[in-house]
Amino acid sequence: MKLTRKQWFMLVVIVVGTFVTVLNQTLVTPALPSIMEEMSIDAATGQWLTTGFTLVNAIMIPITAYLQDRFSTKRLFLFSMAIFAVGTLLCAWGPTFVLLLIGRLVQAAGAGILMPLGMTVLLVTFPVERRGSAMGIFGLVIAFAPAIGPTVAGIMVDVADWHIMFYVIAALSVVVIVSAAFLMEDIAPANKGDSALEPLSVALSTLGFGGLLYGFSVFGSTGISVPCVATIIVGAVCVTWFFIRQTHLSVPMLRVKVLKNRKFLIATIIGMLVQGSLLAAGILMPIYVQTLMGYSATVSGLVLMPGALIMGIMNPVAGKLFDKHGPRVLSLIGMGLLFVTTVLFGMLTLETSVVYLAVLYAFRMLAMTLVNMPITTWGMNALDTRFINHGTSVNNTLRQVAGSLGTAIVISVSTVVTAAAAPSVGDVSGQMYGINIAFMVCAALVFVGLILTIIFVKGKPGQTERAGEEAEGEASEVHENKTLLQSIMKTDVFTLPRTATVQEAMQLFIDKGISACPIVDDEGQPSGFISDGDILKRLSKQHGSVMDPIVLIAATAKDDTPYADRLEQVMQLPVSSVGVGESIGVSINEDIGEVCRVLASNHLKKVPVLERGRIVGIINRSDITRYSMESYLESRPQGVAFVGDGESAN
Repeated sequence: MKLTRKQWFMLVVIVVGTFVTVLNQTLVTPALPSIMEEMSIDAATGQWLTTGFTLVNAIMIPITAYLQDRFSTKRLFLFSMAIFAVGTLLCAWGPTFVLLLIGRLVQAAGAGILMPLGMTVLLVTFPVERRGSAMGIFGLVIAFAPAIGPTVAGIMVDVADWHIMFYVIAALSVVVIVSAAFLMEDIAPANKGDSALEPLSVALSTLGFGGLLYGFSVFGSTGISVPCVATIIVGAVCVTWFFIRQTHLSVPMLRVKVLKNRKFLIATIIGMLVQGSLLAAGILMPIYVQTLMGYSATVSGLVLMPGALIMGIMNPVAGKLFDKHGPRVLSLIGMGLLFVTTVLFGMLTLETSVVYLAVLYAFRMLAMTLVNMPITTWGMNALDTRFINHGTSVNNTLRQVAGSLGTAIVISVSTVVTAAAAPSVGDVSGQMYGINIAFMVCAALVFVGLILTIIFVKGKPGQTERAGEEAEGEASEVHENKTLLQSIMKTDVFTLPRTATVQEAMQLFIDKGISACPIVDDEGQPSGFISDGDILKRLSKQHGSVMDPIVLIAATAKDDTPYADRLEQVMQLPVSSVGVGESIGVSINEDIGEVCRVLASNHLKKVPVLERGRIVGIINRSDITRYSMESYLESRPQGVAFVGDGESAN
């Protein structure tokens, strides 16, 4: 299915907006020394600029599913970007640490909405067989932006001032807001009323996720303490209570039942393991390069740059490979390569060259591209379209928690090993041992993910499995969503090659009794659409300004050019120059509600039905109308009749 121009504009705006917010997350780390010096604070206090951001971000993600069920995409996007921009301007001004921290927390509130919102829009807009490509684009955002963030920030801090980087982000945010106001469609929520913002659920999610992230952050930096352990216990109890409560509410704030879908659950667990390893390694690398190898922050950022570029380039490629080959091959290669490179990171020495380090890191990022988006897309494809916004919220929330937990564990291991080894081998060698063991812990996390991938990750391109609500009595509806379109569509598909003439098109219309058909390229892929209305427009002097075919024919009679001559000219034209130059279709796995939206929003009478990019049927408005009426009449109780059925209405 090719997207409309409006849909492409909307996706570009959302991707760029998400890129700006994700880029912002990693700008603070290289600027911390300058901020600490200017504001006379220690490292423990300054670290809250990143920890506080993570806390608020994680708290907002579960609430986002509710917001997406209540507000249109455009309104929610503009609202979240505006909040983010206000927070960024406050950070840029930041005369005191308190105001700077408040600005970061406001930023996080907007960013926490944008990440799951962007992922949901991509997954809902693209059909199942092209979601790999869509998620590849999104993967470029969430991987490339944080990878180049430290390098960009380091250069800005060295050349100018840390305030400047926030002003730059604020300016980019304003550009995105203005673009969104004009280019985004105001799409109403698909599941309005399907979730509720219950006060107790909000409190439990805030205390639970906030407590866990705070506890693990403190544990990773200061070690075990009574307040730290108490916070973690309270957080764990609140999260457990939150999840249990959501399963018993008639209208939950977050549909955690999506985790009952095995594919989605496995994909989420693998993503959590990878995220924990990724974020922990991101902290260990600068320590190794700057503290132990003695290089500057700029050199440290440049070491990461090749990996960032490879990740940015390969994410869309991995998405296309996913659409073509499915998840298993990509994920197995990616997890295997990720495990090997992580083990090699655990064997670094004080004599390791910067070039070797950059190459090894680049291969590790390549492995990430073959794992992150394919695994996430595979899990999301297992959910019904109606629950994708809840799936993205659950997935993102748990990944955030896993990233914080993994970082806390790995950094704590590094600290403990360093403290134990330093007295006998010296501080530098002790730190080296600590980093080696920490990377081996990361390798253990990846190895668990590799085993899960080998056992569970299977499937073919375009294969989908609907929402994990089967245990709650929705299996029949899920099955219907998979087969309904196949049962009511017309399987007699007539197509025309791009080189066919209008005369051949009209002959096909007459012979087969149809009024329109898709245009395909040399590989049989849909590339356009032509109808009798398109041909009539060419026979009229008023191309595109009159929609009624009868009016078009009447207008032709007023033309000075003889109708026969005009007809002769049009008949020899290729169909590709007369029909619509894009193909709007629906996936064979799509539900009828989405098909109705595509037909209505694009003012179409029929659309091709696609399976793995191939046309396998045609669905008409009349097909849906006939099915809907028959289904309704079959469901009517016996003895109930319409007025006019021959019975009294009283």
